[in-house]
Amino acid sequence: MTRIGWLALGFGLFACGTPPPPREAGDRTESAARPPAPRVDPCAKGEAWPGGAQPAFQGVARHVRCRAELIELMNATASALGVNCDYCHLDDYAAPTQRKQIANWMATELSPSLRKRGGGSVGCADCHAEGGKARAKMLGTPRRHDLSVEWMTTVLVERFETAGGEPLYCRTCHVENLGAPGFVRSVILSPHLPPGPPSKALPLPPPPAAPPGAAGG
Repeated sequence: MTRIGWLALGFGLFACGTPPPPREAGDRTESAARPPAPRVDPCAKGEAWPGGAQPAFQGVARHVRCRAELIELMNATASALGVNCDYCHLDDYAAPTQRKQIANWMATELSPSLRKRGGGSVGCADCHAEGGKARAKMLGTPRRHDLSVEWMTTVLVERFETAGGEPLYCRTCHVENLGAPGFVRSVILSPHLPPGPPSKALPLPPPPAAPPGAAGG
């Protein structure tokens, strides 16, 4: 190697091995310095529903307050399932489909009957985005029995509990434990769900005062 080559190599090693200058006190990266942006209310603009009064939604969209919030919710749901709109909807978006029926059942019946271990509501992505990969058919297409048993016994019962804070067992939703004669294999669209949290009974009102002179002898 020529002298010029050795000099170039030496300068290269020196440059690669030179540590960066120390940061001044208080110097932080931009991501660490900036707090997460607060969520913007999609209904804050108060835009009217196109064509008149807002429809009375049920199921997944039962809490929607405006069209912008509906679009935001549908986009989030599609993202959590890894699908497009036509996975559940026909050209007539309001038309009923079996997949819409299942999604509405999960949103209004299944999810409210569960909670995360230690508290916290359960959403689509908590089950359908396992490992960061969104899948509508997370247990296989068609559903694999071995994968279903493995996921429910190692993930579902460990990650979630009933809405009332009780542990989950096979019989919580399947009537009996796996392998028992009364075991119900399919739970979707069925009433076999964990009981909800105990309702707080309101105190009974005091009995009406007896009219004057009505005391018994």
